[in-house]
Amino acid sequence: MNISHSAQDILHRYRNEAGAIKAEQGLILIPDVSGFTDFVPSICIEAGSYILRELLMAIMDSNRLGMKVSEVEGDAVLFYKFGLPPQIDLIIEQYEIMLKNFRGKLDAIESLIDRKLNLSLKLVAHYGLFAEYAVGGFSKLYGNAVVQSHCLLKNAIQSSTYLLFTSELLNCSGSDHSFNSEENYSYIDYKNRNLA
Repeated sequence: MNISHSAQDILHRYRNEAGAIKAEQGLILIPDVSGFTDFVPSICIEAGSYILRELLMAIMDSNRLGMKVSEVEGDAVLFYKFGLPPQIDLIIEQYEIMLKNFRGKLDAIESLIDRKLNLSLKLVAHYGLFAEYAVGGFSKLYGNAVVQSHCLLKNAIQSSTYLLFTSELLNCSGSDHSFNSEENYSYIDYKNRNLA
């Protein structure tokens, strides 16, 4: 494989590819498994990876908003969709479907292994400007909105089961809902909610 590192080759590739990269407004959802850091060292690799795969598949199979998957990294899935954001009620419904299916799969696994795993599901929902680009056959996302979404997985919310909306998403969706609020986001705590 001949890899060219000359400035001229890099500039030539940029000129050929830059026109195909288009920044657009879009929705980013990141469902993330809470408790993953403590879970990994508590179980053998074979069982742990199987359990995590089952839980991530339950999340991915719950996609009712027609979102694309950019990546699955560790205990999180990065979903996205360009265009106007859906109504907040649809995002709430989407999270509740994911949470219900996640809890159902987790309950079945815990019953099978006769052990409580102390895992739950949180979700960050953001709306902003980002782009999609290809690298080595993979589709990746780039932009401040992507970085902000990831950063919001670390926040001041005391619960491990919640749906977080950024201010940008709430403003663009025209939401009139009232949620628990922090400076840059609002959230719904689902820790003790029963989703019958």
